[in-house]
Amino acid sequence: MEKFGLFDLLAALMGEADPAPPPPAGKEEKTEPAPPPRAQGVFSPEERRRRAEEALLRHDTLSRRIDRRKK
Repeated sequence: MEKFGLFDLLAALMGEADPAPPPPAGKEEKTEPAPPPRAQGVFSPEERRRRAEEALLRHDTLSRRIDRRKK
């Protein structure tokens, strides 16, 4: 079910994307203060996780239904 990066998309929407790679060593660059964290939105993290799980279940059900019709 890894088609089209669905899990990557959902992880990014949930704020669990891979962190940015560290800057190359050896160069001392002027660092700027980190921007303030973004607002989490209307839904709590648990609500977002529940909604993502429901979306995956609907996708899986629909995918199985389509696969059965192909035979």
